[in-house]
Amino acid sequence: PRSVCAMTFQYDASASYLRTALRFSHTVVPSVLKRPTFWFFFIMHMVVFLVYRWGYLDQADVEDSLLFIDWKIVQVITAMTTFFEVFYTNHVFARYMKLYTLSRAQLGALSNFAFDMRIHAGGTHQALVRLATRFFLAGVFLFFYELNNQVSDVEWANLVRNKLLFPEEVQVLESFKRNQRSLVVLHWSGRVVGEAILTAKAPNNVIKGLVDRLVSVREQQQNIRDTLMLPMPFQYFHLLNMMVVVNLMLWAYGMGTTRSIFAPVGFFFAELIFCGMMELAGEMSDPFGSDEVDFPLNTWLTNALWDTSVVLEYEYTWGKNGWAEIAERCPPLEMVKPDLDAVLVTEGAMELESAEAGSSRQTSWQPSPLGLYTPLAEVRQTSAPVQTPAAKISKQSSSRSDSKYKRLESGHEDDDDDD
Repeated sequence: PRSVCAMTFQYDASASYLRTALRFSHTVVPSVLKRPTFWFFFIMHMVVFLVYRWGYLDQADVEDSLLFIDWKIVQVITAMTTFFEVFYTNHVFARYMKLYTLSRAQLGALSNFAFDMRIHAGGTHQALVRLATRFFLAGVFLFFYELNNQVSDVEWANLVRNKLLFPEEVQVLESFKRNQRSLVVLHWSGRVVGEAILTAKAPNNVIKGLVDRLVSVREQQQNIRDTLMLPMPFQYFHLLNMMVVVNLMLWAYGMGTTRSIFAPVGFFFAELIFCGMMELAGEMSDPFGSDEVDFPLNTWLTNALWDTSVVLEYEYTWGKNGWAEIAERCPPLEMVKPDLDAVLVTEGAMELESAEAGSSRQTSWQPSPLGLYTPLAEVRQTSAPVQTPAAKISKQSSSRSDSKYKRLESGHEDDDDDD
Protein backbone atom coordinates (compact mmCIF):
# COMPACT_ATOMS: atom_id res chain seq x y z
CA PRO A 1 0.00 0.00 0.00
CA ARG A 2 1.02 3.55 -0.63
CA SER A 3 1.93 5.99 2.08
CA VAL A 4 2.20 9.79 2.25
CA CYS A 5 5.13 9.71 4.66
CA ALA A 6 8.02 9.26 2.23
CA MET A 7 10.75 11.87 2.25
CA THR A 8 13.24 12.52 -0.54
CA PHE A 9 16.80 12.59 0.76
CA GLN A 10 18.58 15.92 0.25
CA TYR A 11 22.23 15.38 -0.61
CA ASP A 12 25.27 17.55 -1.22
CA ALA A 13 26.30 17.35 -4.88
CA SER A 14 29.67 18.93 -4.08
CA ALA A 15 30.66 16.22 -1.59
CA SER A 16 33.73 14.12 -2.31
CA TYR A 17 33.41 11.08 -4.58
CA LEU A 18 34.74 8.72 -1.94
CA ARG A 19 32.45 9.94 0.80
CA THR A 20 29.40 9.67 -1.45
CA ALA A 21 30.37 6.23 -2.79
CA LEU A 22 30.89 4.80 0.71
CA ARG A 23 27.50 5.96 1.96
CA PHE A 24 25.12 3.11 2.81
CA SER A 25 21.97 4.75 4.17
CA HIS A 26 19.53 6.48 1.83
CA THR A 27 20.84 4.45 -1.11
CA VAL A 28 19.54 1.56 -3.18
CA VAL A 29 22.17 -0.78 -1.74
CA PRO A 30 20.13 -1.96 1.30
CA SER A 31 17.20 -2.88 -0.96
CA VAL A 32 19.45 -4.87 -3.29
CA LEU A 33 21.16 -6.73 -0.45
CA LYS A 34 17.76 -7.79 0.93
CA ARG A 35 16.89 -9.67 -2.24
CA PRO A 36 17.63 -13.44 -2.11
CA THR A 37 18.32 -13.38 -5.86
CA PHE A 38 21.39 -11.22 -5.33
CA TRP A 39 22.92 -13.68 -2.87
CA PHE A 40 21.94 -16.65 -5.04
CA PHE A 41 24.13 -15.44 -7.90
CA PHE A 42 26.93 -14.37 -5.59
CA ILE A 43 26.99 -17.77 -3.87
CA MET A 44 26.93 -19.40 -7.30
CA HIS A 45 29.98 -17.35 -8.28
CA MET A 46 31.83 -18.27 -5.06
CA VAL A 47 31.13 -21.98 -5.58
CA VAL A 48 32.55 -21.83 -9.11
CA PHE A 49 35.50 -19.77 -7.88
CA LEU A 50 36.40 -22.24 -5.11
CA VAL A 51 35.84 -25.35 -7.24
CA TYR A 52 38.08 -23.91 -9.94
CA ARG A 53 40.85 -23.10 -7.44
CA TRP A 54 40.65 -26.64 -6.02
CA GLY A 55 41.39 -28.05 -9.47
CA TYR A 56 38.01 -29.53 -10.38
CA LEU A 57 37.49 -27.21 -13.37
CA ASP A 58 40.86 -27.40 -15.07
CA GLN A 59 39.17 -27.83 -18.46
CA ALA A 60 37.75 -24.31 -18.15
CA ASP A 61 41.12 -22.98 -19.37
CA VAL A 62 41.19 -25.18 -22.48
CA GLU A 63 39.70 -23.33 -25.44
CA ASP A 64 38.29 -26.45 -27.11
CA SER A 65 36.73 -27.70 -23.86
CA LEU A 66 33.01 -27.67 -23.18
CA LEU A 67 33.70 -25.84 -19.92
CA PHE A 68 35.54 -22.98 -21.63
CA ILE A 69 33.65 -19.69 -21.88
CA ASP A 70 34.40 -17.18 -24.62
CA TRP A 71 34.25 -13.62 -23.27
CA LYS A 72 33.34 -12.31 -26.72
CA ILE A 73 29.99 -14.06 -26.37
CA VAL A 74 29.55 -12.59 -22.88
CA GLN A 75 30.33 -9.11 -24.20
CA VAL A 76 27.52 -9.32 -26.75
CA ILE A 77 24.95 -10.28 -24.12
CA THR A 78 26.30 -7.69 -21.68
CA ALA A 79 26.06 -4.93 -24.30
CA MET A 80 22.46 -5.86 -25.13
CA THR A 81 21.49 -6.03 -21.47
CA THR A 82 23.12 -2.66 -20.74
CA PHE A 83 21.27 -1.00 -23.61
CA PHE A 84 17.88 -2.43 -22.60
CA GLU A 85 18.43 -1.56 -18.95
CA VAL A 86 19.49 2.04 -19.68
CA PHE A 87 16.50 2.50 -21.99
CA TYR A 88 14.16 1.15 -19.32
CA THR A 89 15.66 3.38 -16.62
CA ASN A 90 15.39 6.48 -18.82
CA HIS A 91 11.76 5.69 -19.57
CA VAL A 92 10.97 5.25 -15.88
CA PHE A 93 12.76 8.47 -14.94
CA ALA A 94 10.85 10.45 -17.59
CA ARG A 95 7.64 8.98 -16.20
CA TYR A 96 8.79 9.88 -12.68
CA MET A 97 9.39 13.52 -13.66
CA LYS A 98 6.02 13.70 -15.38
CA LEU A 99 4.25 12.51 -12.24
CA TYR A 100 6.26 15.02 -10.20
CA THR A 101 5.26 17.92 -12.46
CA LEU A 102 1.58 16.98 -12.43
CA SER A 103 1.52 16.55 -8.65
CA ARG A 104 3.25 19.86 -7.95
CA ALA A 105 0.97 21.67 -10.42
CA GLN A 106 -2.09 20.54 -8.46
CA LEU A 107 -0.71 21.78 -5.17
CA GLY A 108 0.34 25.10 -6.70
CA ALA A 109 -3.16 25.62 -8.09
CA LEU A 110 -4.60 25.61 -4.55
CA SER A 111 -3.02 28.86 -3.40
CA ASN A 112 -3.58 30.42 -6.84
CA PHE A 113 -7.27 29.57 -6.60
CA ALA A 114 -7.56 31.17 -3.16
CA PHE A 115 -5.61 34.16 -4.49
CA ASP A 116 -8.10 34.78 -7.31
CA MET A 117 -11.21 33.97 -5.28
CA ARG A 118 -10.36 36.44 -2.54
CA ILE A 119 -9.62 39.21 -5.05
CA HIS A 120 -12.89 38.86 -6.92
CA ALA A 121 -15.29 37.75 -4.17
CA GLY A 122 -13.60 38.48 -0.85
CA GLY A 123 -14.81 40.87 1.81
CA THR A 124 -18.56 40.57 2.24
CA HIS A 125 -18.57 37.18 0.45
CA GLN A 126 -15.60 35.71 2.32
CA ALA A 127 -17.71 32.80 3.58
CA LEU A 128 -18.37 31.59 0.03
CA VAL A 129 -14.70 32.08 -0.86
CA ARG A 130 -13.72 29.99 2.12
CA LEU A 131 -16.23 27.26 1.24
CA ALA A 132 -15.08 26.99 -2.39
CA THR A 133 -11.43 26.83 -1.34
CA ARG A 134 -12.21 24.27 1.35
CA PHE A 135 -13.84 21.97 -1.21
CA PHE A 136 -10.92 22.48 -3.61
CA LEU A 137 -8.45 21.48 -0.89
CA ALA A 138 -10.54 18.45 0.05
CA GLY A 139 -10.70 17.36 -3.59
CA VAL A 140 -6.91 17.42 -3.98
CA PHE A 141 -6.34 15.68 -0.63
CA LEU A 142 -8.86 12.98 -1.52
CA PHE A 143 -7.19 12.37 -4.85
CA PHE A 144 -3.84 11.55 -3.24
CA TYR A 145 -5.60 9.46 -0.59
CA GLU A 146 -7.46 7.53 -3.31
CA LEU A 147 -4.14 6.48 -4.86
CA ASN A 148 -4.08 3.99 -1.99
CA ASN A 149 -7.20 2.37 -3.52
CA GLN A 150 -9.37 3.18 -0.51
CA VAL A 151 -9.51 6.17 1.83
CA SER A 152 -8.75 4.92 5.33
CA ASP A 153 -10.57 5.96 8.49
CA VAL A 154 -7.46 7.85 9.58
CA GLU A 155 -7.46 9.84 6.35
CA TRP A 156 -11.15 10.68 6.68
CA ALA A 157 -10.50 11.81 10.24
CA ASN A 158 -7.59 13.92 9.00
CA LEU A 159 -9.88 15.75 6.58
CA VAL A 160 -12.38 16.45 9.35
CA ARG A 161 -9.69 17.52 11.83
CA ASN A 162 -8.23 20.02 9.36
CA LYS A 163 -11.74 21.42 8.71
CA LEU A 164 -11.72 20.44 5.06
CA LEU A 165 -14.88 18.33 5.35
CA PHE A 166 -17.75 18.04 7.81
CA PRO A 167 -18.75 14.59 9.15
CA GLU A 168 -22.02 14.85 7.21
CA GLU A 169 -20.08 15.46 3.99
CA VAL A 170 -17.88 12.46 4.71
CA GLN A 171 -20.96 10.25 4.98
CA VAL A 172 -22.17 11.49 1.60
CA LEU A 173 -18.81 10.92 -0.06
CA GLU A 174 -18.43 7.41 1.35
CA SER A 175 -21.38 6.32 -0.80
CA PHE A 176 -19.38 7.02 -3.97
CA LYS A 177 -16.76 4.75 -5.50
CA ARG A 178 -13.05 5.34 -5.54
CA ASN A 179 -11.92 8.09 -7.95
CA GLN A 180 -15.43 9.55 -7.87
CA ARG A 181 -15.08 11.29 -4.51
CA SER A 182 -12.45 13.81 -5.54
CA LEU A 183 -14.43 14.54 -8.72
CA VAL A 184 -17.60 15.21 -6.73
CA VAL A 185 -15.85 17.52 -4.25
CA LEU A 186 -14.23 19.49 -7.07
CA HIS A 187 -17.68 19.91 -8.61
CA TRP A 188 -18.97 21.20 -5.28
CA SER A 189 -16.22 23.79 -5.37
CA GLY A 190 -17.23 24.83 -8.90
CA ARG A 191 -20.85 25.29 -7.89
CA VAL A 192 -19.83 27.50 -4.98
CA VAL A 193 -17.57 29.50 -7.30
CA GLY A 194 -20.50 30.25 -9.57
CA GLU A 195 -22.66 31.45 -6.72
CA ALA A 196 -19.88 33.51 -5.13
CA ILE A 197 -18.90 35.31 -8.34
CA LEU A 198 -22.51 36.05 -9.32
CA THR A 199 -23.30 37.34 -5.85
CA ALA A 200 -20.19 39.53 -5.86
CA LYS A 201 -21.15 40.83 -9.35
CA ALA A 202 -17.66 40.20 -10.67
CA PRO A 203 -16.96 40.19 -14.43
CA ASN A 204 -18.37 37.20 -16.28
CA ASN A 205 -14.99 35.95 -17.46
CA VAL A 206 -13.90 35.50 -13.82
CA ILE A 207 -16.12 32.44 -13.45
CA LYS A 208 -14.58 30.84 -16.52
CA GLY A 209 -11.05 31.46 -15.25
CA LEU A 210 -11.75 29.93 -11.84
CA VAL A 211 -13.66 26.96 -13.25
CA ASP A 212 -10.82 26.40 -15.71
CA ARG A 213 -8.49 26.03 -12.73
CA LEU A 214 -10.72 23.30 -11.29
CA VAL A 215 -11.00 21.54 -14.65
CA SER A 216 -7.24 21.78 -15.14
CA VAL A 217 -6.62 20.10 -11.79
CA ARG A 218 -9.16 17.43 -12.69
CA GLU A 219 -7.32 16.75 -15.95
CA GLN A 220 -4.01 16.55 -14.09
CA GLN A 221 -5.50 14.01 -11.70
CA GLN A 222 -6.75 11.90 -14.58
CA ASN A 223 -3.36 12.17 -16.27
CA ILE A 224 -1.65 10.85 -13.13
CA ARG A 225 -4.06 7.91 -12.93
CA ASP A 226 -3.59 7.07 -16.60
CA THR A 227 0.20 7.23 -16.26
CA LEU A 228 0.18 4.91 -13.26
CA MET A 229 -2.08 2.49 -15.12
CA LEU A 230 0.27 2.34 -18.11
CA PRO A 231 3.72 1.12 -17.01
CA MET A 232 6.33 -0.36 -19.32
CA PRO A 233 4.74 -3.36 -21.10
CA PHE A 234 5.34 -6.59 -19.24
CA GLN A 235 6.79 -8.25 -22.34
CA TYR A 236 9.66 -5.75 -22.36
CA PHE A 237 10.09 -6.06 -18.60
CA HIS A 238 10.19 -9.86 -18.93
CA LEU A 239 12.87 -9.77 -21.62
CA LEU A 240 14.94 -7.34 -19.57
CA ASN A 241 14.81 -9.56 -16.49
CA MET A 242 15.69 -12.61 -18.58
CA MET A 243 18.74 -10.83 -20.02
CA VAL A 244 19.85 -9.72 -16.55
CA VAL A 245 19.58 -13.28 -15.21
CA VAL A 246 21.49 -14.79 -18.15
CA ASN A 247 24.13 -12.09 -17.92
CA LEU A 248 24.66 -12.66 -14.19
CA MET A 249 24.93 -16.41 -14.70
CA LEU A 250 27.62 -15.97 -17.36
CA TRP A 251 29.46 -13.47 -15.16
CA ALA A 252 29.27 -15.80 -12.16
CA TYR A 253 30.89 -18.61 -14.13
CA GLY A 254 33.29 -16.57 -16.25
CA MET A 255 34.67 -14.50 -13.37
CA GLY A 256 34.78 -17.63 -11.20
CA THR A 257 37.12 -19.47 -13.54
CA THR A 258 40.08 -17.29 -12.70
CA ARG A 259 42.76 -17.47 -10.04
CA SER A 260 42.66 -13.77 -9.23
CA ILE A 261 41.63 -13.03 -5.66
CA PHE A 262 39.86 -9.89 -6.92
CA ALA A 263 37.37 -11.86 -9.03
CA PRO A 264 34.73 -12.07 -6.24
CA VAL A 265 35.10 -8.34 -5.57
CA GLY A 266 34.61 -7.48 -9.22
CA PHE A 267 31.59 -9.75 -9.56
CA PHE A 268 30.02 -8.41 -6.36
CA PHE A 269 30.08 -4.80 -7.51
CA ALA A 270 29.14 -5.63 -11.10
CA GLU A 271 26.10 -7.52 -9.86
CA LEU A 272 25.32 -4.75 -7.36
CA ILE A 273 25.28 -2.12 -10.12
CA PHE A 274 23.11 -4.18 -12.47
CA CYS A 275 20.62 -5.16 -9.79
CA GLY A 276 20.74 -1.69 -8.25
CA MET A 277 19.65 -0.03 -11.48
CA MET A 278 16.73 -2.46 -11.75
CA GLU A 279 15.79 -1.83 -8.12
CA LEU A 280 15.96 1.94 -8.52
CA ALA A 281 13.83 1.86 -11.67
CA GLY A 282 11.26 -0.24 -9.85
CA GLU A 283 11.04 2.26 -6.99
CA MET A 284 10.69 5.24 -9.35
CA SER A 285 7.94 3.55 -11.35
CA ASP A 286 5.44 4.32 -8.55
CA PRO A 287 6.55 7.39 -6.56
CA PHE A 288 3.44 7.48 -4.36
CA GLY A 289 4.74 5.12 -1.71
CA SER A 290 7.23 4.93 1.15
CA ASP A 291 10.49 4.30 -0.73
CA GLU A 292 13.44 6.65 -0.47
CA VAL A 293 12.81 8.11 -3.93
CA ASP A 294 9.07 8.57 -3.47
CA PHE A 295 7.45 11.98 -3.26
CA PRO A 296 7.18 13.56 0.23
CA LEU A 297 3.42 13.94 -0.06
CA ASN A 298 2.94 14.48 3.64
CA THR A 299 5.17 17.57 3.53
CA TRP A 300 3.69 18.77 0.25
CA LEU A 301 0.09 18.54 1.46
CA THR A 302 0.94 20.20 4.78
CA ASN A 303 2.65 23.14 3.09
CA ALA A 304 -0.13 23.49 0.49
CA LEU A 305 -2.78 23.64 3.21
CA TRP A 306 -0.72 26.14 5.18
CA ASP A 307 0.01 28.43 2.21
CA THR A 308 -3.59 28.37 1.02
CA SER A 309 -4.88 29.13 4.51
CA VAL A 310 -2.54 32.11 4.78
CA VAL A 311 -3.71 33.58 1.46
CA LEU A 312 -7.33 32.93 2.41
CA GLU A 313 -7.38 34.18 6.00
CA TYR A 314 -4.65 36.81 6.46
CA GLU A 315 -5.75 40.27 7.58
CA TYR A 316 -4.29 43.60 6.53
CA THR A 317 -5.01 45.79 9.54
CA TRP A 318 -3.82 49.14 8.18
CA GLY A 319 -6.07 51.37 6.14
CA LYS A 320 -9.46 49.99 7.08
CA ASN A 321 -11.14 52.51 4.76
CA GLY A 322 -9.57 50.91 1.69
CA TRP A 323 -6.30 50.76 -0.18
CA ALA A 324 -6.55 54.42 -1.20
CA GLU A 325 -5.71 55.44 2.36
CA ILE A 326 -2.53 53.36 2.25
CA ALA A 327 -1.65 54.65 -1.22
CA GLU A 328 -1.72 58.25 0.02
CA ARG A 329 0.76 57.42 2.76
CA CYS A 330 3.27 55.74 0.42
CA PRO A 331 6.25 58.01 -0.35
CA PRO A 332 7.69 58.20 -3.87
CA LEU A 333 10.59 55.98 -4.78
CA GLU A 334 14.04 57.52 -5.14
CA MET A 335 15.18 58.01 -8.74
CA VAL A 336 18.82 57.44 -7.83
CA LYS A 337 21.17 54.54 -8.13
CA PRO A 338 20.40 52.23 -5.18
CA ASP A 339 23.02 51.42 -2.60
CA LEU A 340 23.89 47.76 -3.06
CA ASP A 341 24.96 47.50 0.58
CA ALA A 342 21.45 48.39 1.71
CA VAL A 343 19.60 46.31 -0.88
CA LEU A 344 21.49 43.03 -1.10
CA VAL A 345 22.63 41.20 2.03
CA THR A 346 23.82 37.67 1.46
CA GLU A 347 23.23 34.85 3.90
CA GLY A 348 26.96 34.29 4.28
CA ALA A 349 27.53 37.93 5.17
CA MET A 350 24.78 37.82 7.79
CA GLU A 351 26.35 34.74 9.36
CA LEU A 352 29.74 36.48 9.35
CA GLU A 353 28.40 39.55 11.08
CA SER A 354 26.43 37.45 13.56
CA ALA A 355 29.57 35.56 14.51
CA GLU A 356 31.49 38.79 14.98
CA ALA A 357 28.88 40.79 16.85
CA GLY A 358 27.25 37.95 18.79
CA SER A 359 23.84 38.72 20.16
CA SER A 360 24.31 42.50 19.89
CA ARG A 361 23.96 42.64 16.09
CA GLN A 362 22.46 45.93 14.89
CA THR A 363 20.26 46.69 11.92
CA SER A 364 19.96 49.76 9.72
CA TRP A 365 16.19 49.45 9.29
CA GLN A 366 13.82 51.15 11.70
CA PRO A 367 10.02 50.84 11.71
CA SER A 368 8.08 53.90 10.65
CA PRO A 369 5.69 55.60 13.11
CA LEU A 370 3.02 55.03 10.50
CA GLY A 371 3.43 51.29 10.88
CA LEU A 372 4.55 50.82 7.27
CA TYR A 373 8.14 51.39 6.25
CA THR A 374 10.66 54.19 6.33
CA PRO A 375 12.20 55.43 3.05
CA LEU A 376 15.87 54.70 2.64
CA ALA A 377 16.72 58.41 2.73
CA GLU A 378 15.02 58.86 6.11
CA VAL A 379 16.83 55.83 7.50
CA ARG A 380 20.15 57.36 6.53
CA GLN A 381 19.23 60.70 8.14
CA THR A 382 17.70 59.42 11.38
CA SER A 383 19.73 56.28 12.04
CA ALA A 384 23.29 56.08 13.15
CA PRO A 385 25.55 54.81 10.39
CA VAL A 386 25.83 51.08 10.71
CA GLN A 387 28.19 48.97 8.68
CA THR A 388 26.01 46.33 7.04
CA PRO A 389 27.26 42.79 6.40
CA ALA A 390 27.39 43.35 2.66
CA ALA A 391 29.41 46.52 3.21
CA LYS A 392 32.13 44.52 4.95
CA ILE A 393 32.41 42.26 1.96
CA SER A 394 32.14 45.00 -0.66
CA LYS A 395 34.93 47.03 0.98
CA GLN A 396 37.39 44.39 -0.11
CA SER A 397 36.68 45.21 -3.77
CA SER A 398 35.65 48.86 -3.44
CA SER A 399 38.93 50.24 -4.79
CA ARG A 400 38.62 48.14 -7.94
CA SER A 401 34.89 48.72 -8.51
CA ASP A 402 35.04 52.52 -8.01
CA SER A 403 37.48 52.96 -10.87
CA LYS A 404 35.40 50.61 -13.02
CA TYR A 405 32.18 52.54 -12.42
CA LYS A 406 33.94 55.86 -13.10
CA ARG A 407 35.08 54.52 -16.46
CA LEU A 408 31.57 53.32 -17.28
CA GLU A 409 29.96 56.62 -16.26
CA SER A 410 32.48 58.60 -18.28
CA GLY A 411 31.73 56.38 -21.24
CA HIS A 412 27.98 57.14 -20.94
CA GLU A 413 28.69 60.88 -20.72
CA ASP A 414 30.73 60.64 -23.89
CA ASP A 415 27.85 58.93 -25.64
CA ASP A 416 25.45 61.68 -24.56
CA ASP A 417 27.80 64.33 -25.90
CA ASP A 418 27.99 62.56 -29.24
CA ASP A 419 24.21 62.52 -29.45
